[in-house]
Amino acid sequence: MSPSFYFDFEVDDEKRLSKVFWADPISIKNYALFGEAVSFDATYNFNEYKMMFCPFIGVDNHKRCVTFAGGLLRKEDGESFTWLFENFVKAMGDCYPTTIIIDQCKGINQVIKDVFGDKTQHRLCMWHIMKKLPHKVGPTICQNTNFLKEINSIVWDGEIDTQEFELRWKSILSSYELSDHEWLKSMFDIRSSWIPAYFRDIYLGGIMRTTSRSESENSFFGNFTNPHLTLVEFWMRFQSAMDAQHWKYAKVTADDKNSSPKLSTPLLLEKKTSEFYTTTVFYQFQEELQTACFTCGLSPRTTKDNNEHISIMDREKDKVYIVDLSGNKFSCSCKMFERIGLLCKHVLWVLKDRGFDDIPTEYLLDRWGKYATCRPIFNVVGTTLLADCMSIENQQSKISELWSSIYFDFAC
Repeated sequence: MSPSFYFDFEVDDEKRLSKVFWADPISIKNYALFGEAVSFDATYNFNEYKMMFCPFIGVDNHKRCVTFAGGLLRKEDGESFTWLFENFVKAMGDCYPTTIIIDQCKGINQVIKDVFGDKTQHRLCMWHIMKKLPHKVGPTICQNTNFLKEINSIVWDGEIDTQEFELRWKSILSSYELSDHEWLKSMFDIRSSWIPAYFRDIYLGGIMRTTSRSESENSFFGNFTNPHLTLVEFWMRFQSAMDAQHWKYAKVTADDKNSSPKLSTPLLLEKKTSEFYTTTVFYQFQEELQTACFTCGLSPRTTKDNNEHISIMDREKDKVYIVDLSGNKFSCSCKMFERIGLLCKHVLWVLKDRGFDDIPTEYLLDRWGKYATCRPIFNVVGTTLLADCMSIENQQSKISELWSSIYFDFAC
């Protein structure tokens, strides 16, 4: 019913459904807008046929989870995952994400390398790994000590470098007599695949910034899946969940366009930025700006290789960060812009100090703006998705009626 609705499926030798993949026009458009970083989760057992539900998730311009596509697999093997990822790339017009976050599975790791090659960086989901930690080390040490708090403080810190991470990791494990713990040793051996300190230059778009991202994602899908659903029941629940996700996005977008966030400083830099960013993103920017004003200061300036390097003292963290100015370009040793796409407090201090009233346009990413969805997007055959997305509610209404009829006949 929708020419831009992409789907594919396969059946086994006994004519049983073994693989399904689908992506509707709104999801494909969202991927074109927000698909630089993708989270893939294959941990949902959902129906009476024991098929695995595999969603592809991203982060929209309000920092909310957005679904790009979905799949169902009967087997968790290399052939099935290869089929699924190849369909995902095809549905998205052969546009590869910058980064894909996956759960810890050796089979998926190899498939990612085979399908995406060097076009996409793949990393392990920190949330799934850290969720296993209390079970692996035991409840006694987790409940009666500060071990979890201390280990989380370094695992989720995107600003520390590799040397600091390793020193603090070894110090924490030594203080709790866990240096010889086999699972922790194995996690340390693969640290470059899941600890942000080792890939601070890779754009993640906020998808790994906090534990709440994967947690809210799991909660969202957990609300409409269970191990006793038929295929029709699952599809109706999935479509209802997507309708709710689309409605919520439309609501927060409308609220953003018809309201103004509260400013905290008299700086034109803040006022003009509030007109560009969505409210959620602006408040994160505002927090960085406030910190720049009240807890950052200047350390001695140095010049190296004809480039100006400014040392900024961050009193909140008691650390010095280096802001590099090369040809009116700004980069900071904390790598926040490279990771998230927002300028850090250290660069903002320099902008404020130099009297900037506007953030340079190259540091205002459209994907975080209020009007991120306004540019035209085309589907895999070169046709605009606008008409499909505009009429998708009517199409979904018809589809829901059709599925209801099928379910009624099936039940009878």
